[in-house]
Amino acid sequence: MRTIRTVCAVVFLFCVGARSQSAGTLRAGFAKMDVTPSEPVMMVGYDMRGAPSEGVHGDDKLYVRALVFDDGRSKVMFVEGDVMMIREHDTWEKRISDATGIPTEYILIGDAHNHAAPSPSPAGETNWERQFGQALMAAVKQAAGNLVPVKIAAGNGTSRVAMNRRHLRPEASESILTFDENARSQSFGKFKVDQPKKIFEPAGVMRLGANPSGPIDDAVQLVRIDTAAGKPLAVMIHYACHGTSLGGRNGKVSAEWMGSMQKYVEQQIPGAGSFYVQGAAGDINPRVVGGLDGYVDNIETTRALGLEIGREVVRVYRKLTPEPSDSAIEVKSRDIRLPVAYRLLFEDFNETTVHVPTTAVRIGDLMWVTFPGELFHAIGRRVKAACPAAHGHLMGYTNGYVGYLPEQKAFAEGGYEPAVSHFDPTAEHVYLKEVAELLAQFR
Repeated sequence: MRTIRTVCAVVFLFCVGARSQSAGTLRAGFAKMDVTPSEPVMMVGYDMRGAPSEGVHGDDKLYVRALVFDDGRSKVMFVEGDVMMIREHDTWEKRISDATGIPTEYILIGDAHNHAAPSPSPAGETNWERQFGQALMAAVKQAAGNLVPVKIAAGNGTSRVAMNRRHLRPEASESILTFDENARSQSFGKFKVDQPKKIFEPAGVMRLGANPSGPIDDAVQLVRIDTAAGKPLAVMIHYACHGTSLGGRNGKVSAEWMGSMQKYVEQQIPGAGSFYVQGAAGDINPRVVGGLDGYVDNIETTRALGLEIGREVVRVYRKLTPEPSDSAIEVKSRDIRLPVAYRLLFEDFNETTVHVPTTAVRIGDLMWVTFPGELFHAIGRRVKAACPAAHGHLMGYTNGYVGYLPEQKAFAEGGYEPAVSHFDPTAEHVYLKEVAELLAQFR
């Protein structure tokens, strides 16, 4: 059985703690720690990079954030890091478990999918990796130690910061530009050549690029968390969009559009800790991506995208009226096994499935369902719609990394995501059936 568990980075940890005697009023705690590199680091997310970072964009900062819910019997902890990929997540889980007493099976690690950030290893081979590990543990402990009674509310807005990235070439072309200039450019980075070759592409091929008429999940989903006294504590922000407004030619660390958004939200709502949760962004980019469609890297464009969605977050937040909750925390998990891509069967006939560890968490009208990788947005919308709670959220890039899970029809269309997917085209339907069975346990 095939297990692909290289893990990504924003970190989301769902932890079910030891049970006490009885449930009561919901409590929560929030903390964040600065993990901005002060030295050159290797950024990840684009294959053509071959050199360490060249500093940080302006006053951008990377953080690790922790948010804990406690119903008096169980605890659920979300931890988010503004990075791209956390490697060897099993080791991180054990460290967190040893420090908190929370079983490793209830610790789920994901990422915000920031392509302008590094990827920490638990080995701590650099100063920054050691800084990241210390900050993560400090954030977990502080959030869990600062629990207070809270009131919560959830609501939705919309944003068009995201854009479908599966672009059908309308006419034939011949150019030195490669299929994805952020992966293997002939004119920049470690794949640069002295004599670029012209590449012919016929009309009708599917490539990465802007597809303004293509579908997206435009929902900006919020969970507002206030103290019982009515003071802001935190706001969870769910939106499905890659952190790729800065392309492969960008050599500076940035918190990407998500960091700009969160900074604005915290400025507009003093006391509220912003907590971004990545969604099903497998086929979704920001509407401007450096290195694609003629765009160049521009940090001001990145910040403008963040401010645009940040204003929508603040607008929705101010319309919500939080209420106390005595809802119990429910957590259920399933190891979903999906059929592997036919080409991979030849590598090892003993591994004919991909393990997709999935966790569903419910607190009253709120529910989160995790996916360990890059889910196409339409599948994510179906998962959210299947949630028995009023406000369903899909958490992508959580608890491992199994790559892209496209819709079945995308395999016939072609393009980058189906080409690199580890899954058979039938995986979409098997996955949705298994998720439905998992969610049925809450009814």
